[in-house]
Amino acid sequence: MEARTKKAERAYENFDPWEEIMNEAGAIDVAALIDAEPIGARQWAIIALCAGVALLDGMDVQSIGLAAAGIGAELNIAPTSFGAVFSSALAGLALGALFLGPLADRVGRKRVLIGSTLMFGLFTLATASSQFFSQLLAYRFLTGIGLGGAMPSFIALASEYVPSPRRAAIVSLVWAGFPLGGVVSGLLGAHLIPTYGWHSIFWVGGLLPIALAVALAVLMPESVAWLINNRRGEQRIASVMTWIFPRHNFGAVREFLYSKAADRSTSVSELFSEGRGPGTILFWIAFFFVFMILVTNSAWTPLLLKSQDIPVQQSSLAMAVYNFGSIFGSAGAGYLMTRFRPKIVLAVSIIGGAVAYAAVGLIAPMFSGVFIAEALFGLLMGCGSSGLIGLGAVYYPSTIRSTGVGWATAAGRLGSFCGPLLIGFFVTATFSPPAIFAIIAGGACISGLACMILRLPGSKTDPLGTPALAD
Repeated sequence: MEARTKKAERAYENFDPWEEIMNEAGAIDVAALIDAEPIGARQWAIIALCAGVALLDGMDVQSIGLAAAGIGAELNIAPTSFGAVFSSALAGLALGALFLGPLADRVGRKRVLIGSTLMFGLFTLATASSQFFSQLLAYRFLTGIGLGGAMPSFIALASEYVPSPRRAAIVSLVWAGFPLGGVVSGLLGAHLIPTYGWHSIFWVGGLLPIALAVALAVLMPESVAWLINNRRGEQRIASVMTWIFPRHNFGAVREFLYSKAADRSTSVSELFSEGRGPGTILFWIAFFFVFMILVTNSAWTPLLLKSQDIPVQQSSLAMAVYNFGSIFGSAGAGYLMTRFRPKIVLAVSIIGGAVAYAAVGLIAPMFSGVFIAEALFGLLMGCGSSGLIGLGAVYYPSTIRSTGVGWATAAGRLGSFCGPLLIGFFVTATFSPPAIFAIIAGGACISGLACMILRLPGSKTDPLGTPALAD
């Protein structure tokens, strides 16, 4: 057995897949090489950096809720006014995704990711210095733009450096950093805010992105797909490829190719070309309602549960188990999508999560039932939301990947902007909490149905039996 193992190791060391991929003219298809190689240590480093940005995104979303009571007391802001604070950040998120996603396709993923991460770090720090309500609104809006711009870039970067069959799984794993950030923020807030005040959560939440932006500048390579598609020089591409695959010698390569490298358009109209139009609309619908229910759960569920005689301590515990469930659901989404038809995984997860969310309103005030329902909601909707993002990353070709993910994310952020406002309207109109939970859950079911009918451009058969949909 040991002899066979050593023989296999020697065979692998002598096997150079790029020699099989390089054509007679000395050109090599980078996408084919990435698919042929196992994921190496430096690719995992890229994935970890992208997951780090997702984690900081999740921290920020939770931080403002944790600090709200202290901010309100110090700045004399009424609780009812915090809807505008939440919405200002979400509006910034939508705009950042809408405009900085396409910008990443034009000027590079790395530049936009570093700039966006630095931006939300600086304005998170500025949030700690807010002295007036108008300042708080402005700082949260600008923080949101940075957060919204970061997501399309780190999704594109993570997806373009891994084999296409594992692309959806890796993107889902990266997005698991988002709910993990919510857990980290909760733990930090519980220890920092009582001792150092509400400012402390924003000091930490601002310094970490700035430090990560420096790490990104030093360690993160530019997307090799973007470099090839935008013809940024063979020497620069060879340098990146040598860093990613240090055991290969790229000196003999005359030209680096990438699937559809000639298609350099970054126009939004490309999202609707080659049969992608219906799928793009379905993605926007799915993102809209999924992000609506996710943000609504974080922002309003504790207050709705309080109205049903569940104390804050218990509702906080329910939110904690929701975040933990979401971590496991997000991490497992990619595995499930590689084992089963992705459209079925998404539809079952999202609709199942919606049913669990509706059950929260029906079960309260029985806390044990609420606890279990929130855990199931986090697990299922974490899987659904993470898988949806992963599918978006593989649905669009590399030339418009940041644009496609950016616009889908913007639709999601629009849903997250509308959700809290819609709940506020329902509360003012004296809708019962069970009815409110059921209405929001119904919207999420629309997302599940949208996933069910999603099809790959140009395919006459069910296209989503494999997650490898695009170059």
